[in-house]
Amino acid sequence: TVATSSRLDSVKSVYGPTVARSLMKIEVSDNDPSSSIFEMEGYISNSNYAAKKITMVLFINDRLVDCNALKRAIEIVYAATLPKASKPFIYMSIKLPPEHVDVNIHPTKREVSLLNQESIIEKIQSAIELHLRNSDETRTFQEQAAQPLQSVSVQTSRELDASPSDVATKRPKVLAHKMVRTDSLDPAGRLHAYMQIKPSSQPERPYHLDTVRSSVRQRRNPKETADLTSVQELLDEIDHNCHTGLLDIVRNCTYVGMADDVFALLQFNTHLYLVNVVNLSKELMYQQVLRRFAHFNAIQLSNPAPLQRLIMLALKEEGLDPQSSDNDELNGKIAEMNTVLLKEKAELLDEYFCINIDVHAN
Repeated sequence: TVATSSRLDSVKSVYGPTVARSLMKIEVSDNDPSSSIFEMEGYISNSNYAAKKITMVLFINDRLVDCNALKRAIEIVYAATLPKASKPFIYMSIKLPPEHVDVNIHPTKREVSLLNQESIIEKIQSAIELHLRNSDETRTFQEQAAQPLQSVSVQTSRELDASPSDVATKRPKVLAHKMVRTDSLDPAGRLHAYMQIKPSSQPERPYHLDTVRSSVRQRRNPKETADLTSVQELLDEIDHNCHTGLLDIVRNCTYVGMADDVFALLQFNTHLYLVNVVNLSKELMYQQVLRRFAHFNAIQLSNPAPLQRLIMLALKEEGLDPQSSDNDELNGKIAEMNTVLLKEKAELLDEYFCINIDVHAN
């Protein structure tokens, strides 16, 4: 390439204008001796670029090398954005102190390893992910127009009349399932994860959306507890008896799957743990009820449920023989008594638990 040409022009001359048009400039640097010291600049393909094989041109201190760990990390970021079997184009030039580069891990010195490699890769990953999120706002898609059946012969005659140059410039045929998302679980369709909604000049948010967002924030805020001494004492007791090691495991674990009907498998760091889901769920619900006390969020039913009927269903569920009718009369009396009791406590239930019981015991 011409010595005076820019890097983008060099990429264009070697890999073609199609690749160059799909590239975005990226720069990352860090100057923290405790984590990493490096400067990176280069070009990465946006969401409109697609290829069957990843192309990564990596220069470290102006020397063409490979770094498989960095390459795999970038592929992971793109896998969440590009359709399956589509790979990115990456050009990067990284500058860092020469003593931070290990060139002795491969006989030809082609493959290198970096000091503080994990920290460097993490910062580059984050920068690429941010660029891809912004580029998804201008992502283009192919579309296929539906043609009536009778136009097939006309289309064929037009193709016969077309010149060879016109035929050569036609786009290659793309299969239908490649152009649209056919599965809601397909990562290729999860564009909403990278969408950034720009604030409009005159924001007009629907009231119900603001209500939902407010309620979610309220549920997630543990400080909004009831101003009751008894509840606060129970919360203080929980915090005082909290096992810090177990709390760290529960907070930062990765759920693997259920081992059986009771135990689940969790991963924390390099360890696997069997967790009793029943006991964990009970403790979770207990603490959530205390922290949300008097700040619960109501769910309005389209048809209010009769309280006495709900109690009857619960009694049958608890019974040893749900099919037996011997206890129906007794259950009916129990349900009636409890309905009266709950109606008397309607104000308390509404204030503390946001459970509304109307005059008809619904």
